[in-house]
Amino acid sequence: MITRLISALLMVCLSWTSVAWSAEEREAIERTVKEAAMASATYSETRDKQAVLKLYTKDYVGIQDGETETRESIEKWLSEYESELNKGSTLRFISVVSNLRVRMPGPTAWATYDYVFQAVRKGELEGQDSGQCTTLLRKESSTWLIQHEHCSKTRTGLGK
Repeated sequence: MITRLISALLMVCLSWTSVAWSAEEREAIERTVKEAAMASATYSETRDKQAVLKLYTKDYVGIQDGETETRESIEKWLSEYESELNKGSTLRFISVVSNLRVRMPGPTAWATYDYVFQAVRKGELEGQDSGQCTTLLRKESSTWLIQHEHCSKTRTGLGK
């Protein structure tokens, strides 16, 4: 009887640790996804490439609306955008992540979410994309990094 009670208590303690760890890890993954969106959106003010690039693995490869993207192509886009900002461009971006869902089978995880990405110039909406993303993350040391993502615009209309 005492052995069963001790075994039951041990199981409860171990499962509680697992639940707490999972919630903590899930929050860390959500933070990484949201921070990536925010770092890109605030780049015009911060001009901090590392704030964006630190969230991606060295071997990152993604697909954005059918186009392949790498960590190097992100860095190139940031450099080109910074050059335009230095010339006086007023182009700014707004990025919103919603319906974020995380799954964690181990040292890798994936998140699915909806996004809205807006381009604003002189306070006027210049363009907007919205769609869905699936992001794969890998844990390196104690940090979750984006290893791959696939984002696609929402289809509009039938047969398009």
